[in-house]
Amino acid sequence: MLAEIDILNRQEFIDKIISTVEYHSKNNLKASFSIQGEWGCGKSWILDRVFENLYDIQDEQIASGRYCVFRYNAWKYDYYDEPLVSLLISLKEQLDSENSIILKTPEAQKNYQAVKLMIKEKLLDTLDVIQKNPLFSIIDSQTFHIPSLFCFGSSVKKEFEKYKDKVKKEIRQYDPHYDLNQLMNSMIKGLNKISSEKTVVVIVDELDRCLPEHAIKVLERMHHISQNVNNIQFIYGIDKTQIENNVARIFVSENNYEKGKYERIKQYLSKFITFGLKVPKAEYTDEIEKKYPSLFNSFDNINTCSFDVIEKVRIIADIVNPRVFDQIVQKIIISNGILNQNNNKLDNSILIFELFYAITLETNFDWPNTHVSYKRERNKLELESTTITYSPTIGVFNRLIEENPVAINQLRYDPNRVPLYTSFENNKAKSILSSSIPFYYEGLKDHDLFWFDNNDVLPEINKNLSYLKLFTEYYKSLDM
Repeated sequence: MLAEIDILNRQEFIDKIISTVEYHSKNNLKASFSIQGEWGCGKSWILDRVFENLYDIQDEQIASGRYCVFRYNAWKYDYYDEPLVSLLISLKEQLDSENSIILKTPEAQKNYQAVKLMIKEKLLDTLDVIQKNPLFSIIDSQTFHIPSLFCFGSSVKKEFEKYKDKVKKEIRQYDPHYDLNQLMNSMIKGLNKISSEKTVVVIVDELDRCLPEHAIKVLERMHHISQNVNNIQFIYGIDKTQIENNVARIFVSENNYEKGKYERIKQYLSKFITFGLKVPKAEYTDEIEKKYPSLFNSFDNINTCSFDVIEKVRIIADIVNPRVFDQIVQKIIISNGILNQNNNKLDNSILIFELFYAITLETNFDWPNTHVSYKRERNKLELESTTITYSPTIGVFNRLIEENPVAINQLRYDPNRVPLYTSFENNKAKSILSSSIPFYYEGLKDHDLFWFDNNDVLPEINKNLSYLKLFTEYYKSLDM
């Protein structure tokens, strides 16, 4: 599966998480810890791999393995006012769905079938509470509504509809806190039955996407469960800054920014999350070519000299987070698919420049106030800005052309134009990558600043430039 390809060299970090879980499990210790990283850094992908790995870990003393692992997407179910209800529904969906649990071997599948019934039976009490008293979370003072997920069978739904008016009167006599307490106790009872034989691991993802009030409520409910269930672990995928901001918005007055505020926020969150493991900085591997075959298949070494394409891609990708890079790749694939419907092979230099151009749009790069300048004293080219001294995007460009693309022995002299290197492969003139990139950059602005020390290469390189002009216009039209 392409989704499983580790293009960011994250296996060592995944192993670290697994080791943390196993340490607490073997020592019968509870744990609540977080996987911390900014939006788009790949937390969900990492948690998916942790989920799979924990199911792959088998223990000879326990037929189906040492762990009972659940995924809980807090954002997916945030339309339920009460997180306990959405957690229970999430658990039931996972137990009912064969596809929701990754089973890689026939033995694992057989073992899972044997334990599945046991787990469901141990959660029956909890399910009974929901079916008998679902109303506290779905009825407000104005309306009456029963979502389909609460109707465990069409006959139950019909009965609810039939006696709707009667139930509306009865709900006024309910104490919602009593119902919530019953649900909590029943869930704790069911989880304790499971945790007496297996370590329960609950992976909570997308918490920082929720509204602040709901995110805090999820943390509080999970905390109550963790305090009353033995042999259970919670793993939270969070953007720490966002969660801290949620706490501040709820508990700290806008006018109350006195010293010690952040320390109190930290102390509050420490009740729910004991420690955190920070997602390491992305380091793209050669596997990136396998992850995006549709991106690379359209390109080859046509009219620039050979260079390490993956190395250049890694230089460019490093400037944005993995999710943004993935979005860029998808838009580039679409753009080339539309503009190159005959599937003609394009030069690798076009791919590198497309990626760089896309990055400039994502980073709000100041194209009008930048230009490639020839430093005669150092005999090299550099991208410069007339408004700022440095930006990461400028740094990336200069790394792409760090191999000197300026010809030392000029065939002719023009004080207003700079010669670029041309090389030869099989007696055919070719532009080197570090020469074509600045040529494209200024060419998109219709600036005739550079020429090649062998004119044979110009027709093909100008053809590439014409394609890039079409590409940049189309790619901008896809921008949000």
